[in-house]
Amino acid sequence: MEIAINTYYSNRAYYPFIPRHVFDALEAAYLDGRETIVISEADYFAIVDNAKAAGLCPA
Repeated sequence: MEIAINTYYSNRAYYPFIPRHVFDALEAAYLDGRETIVISEADYFAIVDNAKAAGLCPA
């Protein structure tokens, strides 16, 4: 699944919900000047589901 780096890396509120390996990939891509990265659907849904449970995303 392709995600926008700016959506997650630039929003510190998401940091607690991003698995370390995804955060590291986001950071590396950001430093490389890329706009998107590809992560597994499982990682994506884990981030979104946990952020929703914390009230950061609309249900």
